[in-house]
Amino acid sequence: MRTLLCLLGAATFAAEPAFKLVLDENFDGPALDEKIWNIETGKRRDSLNSPKAVDLKDGVMKITTWTDTDGTTYCGFVTTRRKFHLTQGKTEARCRFSVQPGTQIAFWAQSPTYGKSGKAAGAAEDGVEIDILETTGLKKGGYQSVLHWGPYGGIYKNLKEKRDSSVQHPEPVGAEWHVYGVEWDDTGYRFTFDGKVAWTDVKCPGSKAPEFLLFTSESNIKSWNGERPKEGYGLKDASKNTFEVDWVKAWERVPEAK
Repeated sequence: MRTLLCLLGAATFAAEPAFKLVLDENFDGPALDEKIWNIETGKRRDSLNSPKAVDLKDGVMKITTWTDTDGTTYCGFVTTRRKFHLTQGKTEARCRFSVQPGTQIAFWAQSPTYGKSGKAAGAAEDGVEIDILETTGLKKGGYQSVLHWGPYGGIYKNLKEKRDSSVQHPEPVGAEWHVYGVEWDDTGYRFTFDGKVAWTDVKCPGSKAPEFLLFTSESNIKSWNGERPKEGYGLKDASKNTFEVDWVKAWERVPEAK
């Protein structure tokens, strides 16, 4: 049995739990397994989510953010929404990326009931946005891990209930394959890089809600992720704006025997 010393204080995680493997995806087939994955479509930010941005080849899922001759920029938004959810467990993915300004990519988890209570204090039941790997072209191969809880806005905007916690990992690692992961329980979150703890957070309530997984690219003309080149990113075969995933696994936490 071992405990993890919190990097942000004196709190500790519970004793090492048992886990059950519930997702083991190696992208070996000719197409995504429709029982697990969605390729979501439609306008998002200043781009269009489309299957045109997503490919499977040689056991790798590749999301390419690219610009057509008519000026449309295509992004990939691959999720397990309504098909696979993870509740208090851990997940890892082996990824590499090359991201240009104006684009952000992410491996993250989200709850269908995020912000439902309208209160940051309700995040354990509502769910949490868990950004395991998030980066933009401005980070030049580095990345960040972020937790968001409390409502994003809307009718609750004036309540100022939105909360965030984050850490920057500035070392340029994107060009090589690495394993990014997170484990969470009632006490908080432990983020890993190649199997080693990279950041621990206990400020954010431990999500008890089912969380679905996402691998996404998003693009703006100009925003926090930088400014899109005026000519865009080039046609798909020429674009260097890519996010590749070799595999993803998830483990459900096994409750302790009483």
